[in-house]
Amino acid sequence: MNRSTLLLWLLLSCAVACSRKTELHALGLQYEPPSNMALRAEEAGPPAVARFEGGLELRSVQGTPPKVDAPPEEVLGAAGVPVPERRLNATSGTLPAGPVARYEFQQGTSRMLVYFLPLADRSVFVLYTAPERDYGPGSARVERSLSTLKPTR
Repeated sequence: MNRSTLLLWLLLSCAVACSRKTELHALGLQYEPPSNMALRAEEAGPPAVARFEGGLELRSVQGTPPKVDAPPEEVLGAAGVPVPERRLNATSGTLPAGPVARYEFQQGTSRMLVYFLPLADRSVFVLYTAPERDYGPGSARVERSLSTLKPTR
């Protein structure tokens, strides 16, 4: 085997081995979490939940989803998540997976980021919670990873 072939083989092997792409079968999703947020557990539910290190959680809730412009209380109620004491931000946008609503909340000294993705027969929620001091860098990593979120069913 010549040197260039060996180098190509090593680079391809590393790319495959270094991928953090995760198949979340119970949630019907494929997702590549940030490097410091490895999958800890996946529960079939209902609702189906995937818990990652560092305060990241994904939920898939069966049933007709709320509208993307629904009030945050309705959206979080569908996720089975209590509404934090103070809403800081609410916007809508689009990810490769579809239209989303984005919310930020504060509860005591913690902050929470919520992405809500309504699909035809279910709702997908990305929830990230962290202490105020860790929230900025962590939420930026979570938001960058959302381009890898793909429904598989």
